[in-house]
Parts: sequence; C-alpha cells; structure tokens
Amino acid sequence: MLKRLQPIDLLMARSTARYIQNLAIAFASKQHSPIQHKQQEQQKKLISNVVNENTKILWTRKLHINQFVGNNNTKSLDGNGDVDDKVETTLRWGIAPVSIMACDFAAALSILPPQHHQIVSCVAAYRSHAEAFADRYNVENIYTSFEDLARCPNVDVVYISPLNPLHGELCHLMLNHDKHVLCEKPLCMTEDQVCQLISKAQARGLFLMEGMWPRCVPAYHYLRKQILRNRLGEVNHVHCTLGLPVSQSKLALYGGVASDFGIYGLQLALWVFREAPQRVRATGKLNEEDIDVTADIVLEFSRDRWAHIQVSAEEKFDNKATITGKDGSIKMTNYWCPTRLTTDKGNIDFPLPVDDSFFTHYHNRVSICYEAEEVRKCILNGSNESEMFNHKESILLANLMDIIYDQLGLGRGVDINRPIQEDEKFQDPSEIVSEAFQSLSYDKTTTDEEESTIPASNNKKPEESGSSKQSGPKVLEAPQNDNQII
Repeated sequence: MLKRLQPIDLLMARSTARYIQNLAIAFASKQHSPIQHKQQEQQKKLISNVVNENTKILWTRKLHINQFVGNNNTKSLDGNGDVDDKVETTLRWGIAPVSIMACDFAAALSILPPQHHQIVSCVAAYRSHAEAFADRYNVENIYTSFEDLARCPNVDVVYISPLNPLHGELCHLMLNHDKHVLCEKPLCMTEDQVCQLISKAQARGLFLMEGMWPRCVPAYHYLRKQILRNRLGEVNHVHCTLGLPVSQSKLALYGGVASDFGIYGLQLALWVFREAPQRVRATGKLNEEDIDVTADIVLEFSRDRWAHIQVSAEEKFDNKATITGKDGSIKMTNYWCPTRLTTDKGNIDFPLPVDDSFFTHYHNRVSICYEAEEVRKCILNGSNESEMFNHKESILLANLMDIIYDQLGLGRGVDINRPIQEDEKFQDPSEIVSEAFQSLSYDKTTTDEEESTIPASNNKKPEESGSSKQSGPKVLEAPQNDNQII
C-alpha cells in the first residue's frame, strides 16, 4: 500500500546541512512497491548509498561507464570525434520526480526528433500522479521509489527536479547506479557537496550537468559571439534585475531569493567575463524565518569590470539585463531565457521553436529543449561535462552562493580578501553552437547590420558600504578533466 511521504521541515533542513543529507537519504530510500505498466522481475540489490566519513567518499560498487544497456541503437562518431547525426541514438530518460518542472521538460522533449529522446521511466510519491504523467507522455515504467527508478536498466540519464535540499542526494543515488544526470539548479546546497558530487561523476565516467538552461539558448550564443568579435569593445559592466512577488512559504521551499533568482544574474556575469570575480559584496533583507527576500549583489572582476545584480521577492522589477562595453551595449529582456536582444538597429528576435499555442507552466520553458540536445551530444561523445556550463563553473557558483549567504546572514559584508589566481580564469570558448540549433533548424547566420550595437550607457558603480575590504571567492582547483521563473 502506498505510504504518504513525510512532510519536510525546510527551515530546520536549511540550518543544518547534515540534517538535509540524512533527510534526503531517508526520503530517497523509502520502501514502496514499484507500480509498472508492464510487470518486471523484482531486483533484490542493496542500495548503494554515499557515505561521508572524514571528508572521504566511499563507493561500494564497481566503477564503470553507462554503456546504454538495452539500447539497440549504437553511437557513431565522425572524423572530428563528434556525434554522427546519420546514426540515430535514442537517449532514454528517467524523470525524478514527476513535478511541474518535469512536465515542462517532457513537453520540451516532445518537439525534438523522437529518435533522439524518449522518456522511459518516471517516479512520483503517488501512483495517480505517476500514471497521469505516464499516460500523457507515453512512459512505459512508473515507480513510487527513487531507488527503483535508479535500478531500472532501461534508463540512460535522469532528469532531477525535486525540492532543492534533495538534489544532491538524488544525484548521488543515480550516479551510484550508473545513470547520467541532468539536475536542476542548484546542484547541491554547499560548495563542498558540489565538489564531492563532481568527483564521483568523474570517477565513474558519468555525465553530470547542473541545469543552467539559459546557457544553451540561441540568444546567449549570439551574445557570446558579439563579445568574441569585439563588437562591444571591452565589456566592463553587467547589470541585472529580477523581481517578482513570491509568497513567503513558496520562497522558503527554494532557499531564498538569492538562490532562486540571483543565480541567473551570477551565471550571466560569468558567461560574459569568463573569469572568477575578485570580490563579492552582498546586502539584503531577511524575513522572520531568516529567508532572504531581497538581495543586492556586486561582483568585482579584474581590470575594473563589475556586475550588479538586484533581486526581490517583494516587488516587480523590469527583469532586464544590460551588457555594456566601451563601444556599445546589448539589452536582454527576461534574461533567464531571452527571445529578443536590443541593438541600435532595432530588435533581434530569437523565436521559440513552437507557436503561441504550445503550453508550459513556466515562462519560455520550452527552450529547455536546447539543453536536452546538449546533454545528448555530450553523452554520445563520451563527455562527463558540458562546455555550456562545466563542472568548474558549478563549483565556482556554489562558492559564490556560500559567500553571499554568509554576508546576508551577518547583515553586512564579511572581510574575506585574497588575490585572484590565474588558473581561475575560464578558457575563452570558441564560437560554440549547440547541436540543438541543427535539430531545430535554427538559422545561426546574421548580417553585419544585425551585429551593430547601441552606444554605451553611463553606468555608475554602486557605492560601497561597510568595510573597505571586500570578500572574494577562495582559490578553486580545476576539475581533473578540464511569468514564473525556475
């Protein structure tokens, strides 16, 4: 008989990292009977849990690469080591768990070539939810236990989208069972947890990506191309605002406004400047439950370049980003998934790959199809990370969030100083273009007139408050192998 899942005390979970881990492990390993459309023989294997002891990760299973067991199609690489599109290999997805975000993800997959992606398994706390999802998207296997989905031999990669405190442990569970992972942001709740998770994925030869889907959309590639071609001159300023009224109870589920909204501005700044900031300053407002409801974040980069990010769950902002250089600037509306960039010649549109009748719960969420194609390309090429948002950036982003929350908790800047290290700078990517563009027949060509920009605006740097010393990210070691928003 199905058991009702126990409620989660999120405030306690957030204040105690260990409590989050134990709660997530207990949640992921609850014993329920699998409910499947087709009967399968029950497997009796022990759960391979992660054991954190003296900062060491212990793996109890033999390490090996997911070889697409049971998939009749085989991958084929061309002379450049990339996937040969002439050989169709179906990536088989598991959904953990069924949620509003998962429904949008499934809808996005439905517009891609069916021989590229197929959802074969899903898990939900209630049988009725799993069956409704399975009926809508033609899913063969449904479960009420994360463990059972992890052991499903027909799944190649798992899309993970539960409440934020459960992300890390579910990623460990899937990696333990040799499943590739695409996990919604944040990957984990702290930098140390992110490092442990990435180390496991690399050791097991499995693909792991934090779901920073804005990096995969056409407008972001166009922006990066403009910067590489020096159309803006040296870019010296990024300004982002994102404000939407959100209920206090809902905001608590996602860990606060800096984590839920601010992360989009942080990733955009890293995409533009391609290096770690030298200093971070963050101020904001906490409610009675110590959840941040507003945040004002300033990142200072080398050569007097900086980013200013303002987010709020109390009031509506214009929700725009402006990237300013010495010779011009580009403006983005809804910068977590822009479909239009503004230049002096007018607007450059990047229409969604569907018409207006296509429904998703979250704004422009259908664009996650570009991310899904990026995942497929990386897995078939044998990569364990994506150039769009690699492991080093996931570590840096977690480090920045740790610093920001330390400062917000104290109500003033924390004096943490250190010089930037040369090896922290990101390799400037070549004009990377996701293979999703090819699958969706996106026209990547632009004219010289389209690539013009508007004159730079006069942006003033926010006044510093508190101590003259500002905090900065600590030194990072590179990985071994180099109208609602979610």
